[in-house]
Amino acid sequence: MFHKEEVKKILAEARCMDPQLEMFGVADHQYRLGPPVDLAFVRAMEKKYHFRFPDDYVQFITEVGDGGAGPGYGLYPFGYYCTEAKSKEEAKAREMYLRGMGRELRLLPIEPEWLEDFCISKEEYKKNPEKFFRGSGGSFDWDNNIPYGFFHLGTYGCWRDFGLITAGERCGQVFIHDTEGAFELETNSFQVFYQNWLDFILDTERFQNELEEWRRIRNR
Repeated sequence: MFHKEEVKKILAEARCMDPQLEMFGVADHQYRLGPPVDLAFVRAMEKKYHFRFPDDYVQFITEVGDGGAGPGYGLYPFGYYCTEAKSKEEAKAREMYLRGMGRELRLLPIEPEWLEDFCISKEEYKKNPEKFFRGSGGSFDWDNNIPYGFFHLGTYGCWRDFGLITAGERCGQVFIHDTEGAFELETNSFQVFYQNWLDFILDTERFQNELEEWRRIRNR
């Protein structure tokens, strides 16, 4: 369970260590979270589309904050779904996306001979081959190239998104999904996923070392 004041304190420490916002991906969110969303809205969405978000994610967005500070370029705001679509096309795409949340994303192991097809390095695969998967044929909305049962939380850039599994036996796990069609298990829960990022900030030596590396990259 996340505690709002504790999270805010850690984010404030990050701003103190990185006042110029030089760390990768932080320029937009500036180590700040948006205001929480209404629990009633979340439950209404779940009821309408016949699925349920993991409890740890719901607790976070309804009690701590919604969107902003987080891994990669930060968390997408759940509150986006509270807003009116800007066009009929956007409304249709949003509807199709949410309708797929209750469908299980069926994942199959990626075999060694397929690594090149999925742009996975042999070195990364050897470290933990059991965390790499591909979606089965019935797991995608092919018209929009969107996997079913995968709620996008944010992006690391370079077409690598991270999101929650919302149905089936893997419900609650966080995966990375890229445009090549590969899925990489990140953590078994949103709680662990976000806490890992907070722990990165709390490890001041590690945080400062990575910050210095990004400064060197920017100054080349």
